[in-house]
Amino acid sequence: MPWPPPLSARWTALALFLFALALHLFVAMGGAIAGLDFKLLIIADELGAILLAPVLFTILLGLRMSDAFLFRSAHWGHYVIAGAAAIPLQLFGGALQEIVLDFTPGGEEWRQLLEDALAPLLSGNTTYDVLLLMFGGVVLAAVCEEILFRGLLMQLLARGGRWWFAINVSAVLFAVFHLDFIGLIPRTILGIYFGVLVWRSGSIFPAMVAHAANNLLAFGLSPGDTSAEPPTLLQAGILGLVSAIVFLGMMALYVRLTPRALAFEPSKSKDTGGGSSDSDLPPEVELPGPDPATSVPAPTDSAARQDSTHHTDPHES
Repeated sequence: MPWPPPLSARWTALALFLFALALHLFVAMGGAIAGLDFKLLIIADELGAILLAPVLFTILLGLRMSDAFLFRSAHWGHYVIAGAAAIPLQLFGGALQEIVLDFTPGGEEWRQLLEDALAPLLSGNTTYDVLLLMFGGVVLAAVCEEILFRGLLMQLLARGGRWWFAINVSAVLFAVFHLDFIGLIPRTILGIYFGVLVWRSGSIFPAMVAHAANNLLAFGLSPGDTSAEPPTLLQAGILGLVSAIVFLGMMALYVRLTPRALAFEPSKSKDTGGGSSDSDLPPEVELPGPDPATSVPAPTDSAARQDSTHHTDPHES
């Protein structure tokens, strides 16, 4: 048996997730034991675990980082919807979290744990504290987490043309990665939103903008006075319903008005059974690229030998 054995795309995605999670736990626990400032710990975690894992896998797979991470330009309209839709989605996520807390046994204890966890992150009101929080909790969190989950991981999961499978599974893994039971559903919805942005734009950058906007709103909307009364179930329900309607309306219009920028074609296998999403990775791996309708196919040898009078122009969108 050859070693290392050939891995399918999905197994490679799982290995990437578990490796990133192990690094994440190692850095987080090590920094906590060492007494590292929580804001500095976030920076160390984002760079030393969440970003390091996909970079190492990209190097090992022999891929170009611009392809693996979808570093491509996108129309300005994608950035507008990325920032605008983050507002109702953040309100919906906050309302949903309150509803989950209300229906969870020991919800008040969970709420206190969440407030205690946020306290060291929001502590300090100096310019240095604010800049450190913005850099680690907003900028780095958006860049590094999107590179991991909507960059390499989602593309590996999408081999074989299963776009919605990739979007949903990467969203669930994104939520699990945060190790927060109460925020599992809101973060899954958030991950689906980021994945749709990548799907429609063909670029990781709109998802980064949406992620940064969401984190900025989350920090801005965090109550400074933890002794304040939380919203009632009725208030949370109304806020959640209204914000959900606004968000879904914006996303429906966005999907309707934007073409699919990425198309994942089924992998071609040597057997006659057709494509499979589990085609072997290195050295044959080729991550999904632009929609074939928007790209010009390379001429084949047989086409090159054809008479110029029978030449057909490449398809253009």
